[in-house]
Amino acid sequence: MTTWLQQLVEPGPASTWRRAARVLARACLKARARTAAAYVPPDDAALAQIELELVSAGIVAESLHVDAREFAAFQRAFPFPEDYYGAAEAKVHIEKLLEHYIAWHLIRPDATGRQPYVDVAACASPWAMLLRKAAIEAFSIDLAPTGPYADLPYYECQDATRTRFSDASIGSASLQCAFEMFIGDQDTGLIRELSRTLRAGGRAVIVPLYMHTHACYYQTPEYLGRVFGDSGATAYVRRDCWGIASSRKYSSATLIQRVWRPALDAGLVPSLRIVRNAREIYPLAYVYFILILDKPATPTEAS
Repeated sequence: MTTWLQQLVEPGPASTWRRAARVLARACLKARARTAAAYVPPDDAALAQIELELVSAGIVAESLHVDAREFAAFQRAFPFPEDYYGAAEAKVHIEKLLEHYIAWHLIRPDATGRQPYVDVAACASPWAMLLRKAAIEAFSIDLAPTGPYADLPYYECQDATRTRFSDASIGSASLQCAFEMFIGDQDTGLIRELSRTLRAGGRAVIVPLYMHTHACYYQTPEYLGRVFGDSGATAYVRRDCWGIASSRKYSSATLIQRVWRPALDAGLVPSLRIVRNAREIYPLAYVYFILILDKPATPTEAS
């Protein structure tokens, strides 16, 4: 698909004629994609199967239970704008706040040694701005920063796999609903770059870590037919949104191949968490697996 068509079908402000053209273009693209297999996220049984496969591979995830009162306190301390991800009544608004809370809870970027903090592939997120207001040194990086914060000096246009940060200069980093969009070898490239830029004792968190019973990816209709997924992965379409070239879902085997072993080879210590009570906090929550990458404080701790 041409760039102009991709831009046309994505949401956003538009003139009357452009909105009409968008409706027509979306209808045509959905018709073209009508025979493609639709993506279905893993249900509880599939998630349990994935966990068993990980255990069989020697990866045992620790359980994480979200404290509802702490989550509420987080929202008061970091008041995300009401229109963030479609306002409070939107289906994903609370999910996104939950992802940021989990990253905060696991990193604690206000702690000694965890600054500066980097919000990776942040797009238009206010997170770095909110952290700066709390006197935490934070940066936001993205290939194409957009939104009301893009002109702030600490919102930077950077490739997360080849940043301008010096070696061992970053205390912590996180990705919220972004790692799955790293196409090709960019996922492994990010792991190596985190190893380079994190200082000893630093930590990076990826939330959620999207997995499935098989290696797969989905695309929205305007990208259908363009191969952005991994070789051997099953391709699906998602018809309820736009603007996604490829969203990767690891199997236990591809997680080990593409992420776990490269992390170990790069000198990082990977670990998994599973959020056991996300739907008790928010019925529509889908966060489940979380990846933590620690840079050992000393060479002795890496062994």
